[in-house]
Amino acid sequence: MSIDTGDPIRSWFPQDAEPTDNQLAKHELADHLRALIGDVLRLNSGATDPEDLHEAHMLLSQARRHIGALPKVSSLFASEQDFSLFERSPFSGRGNALATPLQVQFVGDEMRAHTTYGDAYEGPPGTVHGGHVMAAFDDLLGVAQAASGQAGFTGTLSVRLVARTPLHKRIDYEAGVESVSGRKVTAWGRSYCEGELLAEATGIFVVPKGGLYEMLAAES
Repeated sequence: MSIDTGDPIRSWFPQDAEPTDNQLAKHELADHLRALIGDVLRLNSGATDPEDLHEAHMLLSQARRHIGALPKVSSLFASEQDFSLFERSPFSGRGNALATPLQVQFVGDEMRAHTTYGDAYEGPPGTVHGGHVMAAFDDLLGVAQAASGQAGFTGTLSVRLVARTPLHKRIDYEAGVESVSGRKVTAWGRSYCEGELLAEATGIFVVPKGGLYEMLAAES
């Protein structure tokens, strides 16, 4: 595996490289799975014909066997194409069906992102589960810290939930670096819906001795 240790932003944010045709096809598969997760969740089990459920099960089993027979990697970190956070992340990964995914870009030294959460992320009625709201900040601030010129692991994350995060509406994010002290990077983030502040976060990230990219390269 080749890791660009000289440019943390490029290592963690690969939009300067166009996806290959195979990557685009993988993204489409992930999109189908995202929609399928919502469809299965909304199934009315009491009103659905058992034969229809059995047919759906057989079709999905067939699809899974087909995909399961395709080439795999032992770890996504071992894949040149799929290594990047924005291919594999459970929050912003375009190839990860667990992700919404978050659409992310750097604007100068700050990060902007947006997404829309579907039914699979529901906690209270019509609202994104608070645990997912907080976990998304971990992912976003973890990317934003790269603007400091280095990157580390999450040390602490504090999130203040100001208002509920609604389902099926565009949620906007902003994040950036507040300070750098030795191997400690402090990042901030906020989320909004239609201009209303929903949540704000502060994260402290600790860079491993010798640097994160050197550590990853040594372990690959």
